[in-house]
Amino acid sequence: MEQGAIPFAPHLLYPQVMDDCDPDQRKLGLFFGMVWLRKCDELWVFGSYISAGMQVEIDKASKHRIPIRYFTEKCEEVQ
Repeated sequence: MEQGAIPFAPHLLYPQVMDDCDPDQRKLGLFFGMVWLRKCDELWVFGSYISAGMQVEIDKASKHRIPIRYFTEKCEEVQ
């Protein structure tokens, strides 16, 4: 927000209203996140560990030419 962006983290939102342990609900939550990604101007990736779900988001952003920015665990941008 300090940089004028509106943050959106579906991996934090959907587990609040869906059961992440239910394979069908997890799949639906991941799909919702992909729909939202297409509405984003950028994808920000935090931390050095890239989970399978994060990699899917990175691949989709790349495919759709959505800029990707990488940050350390301390929120410092990696150039």
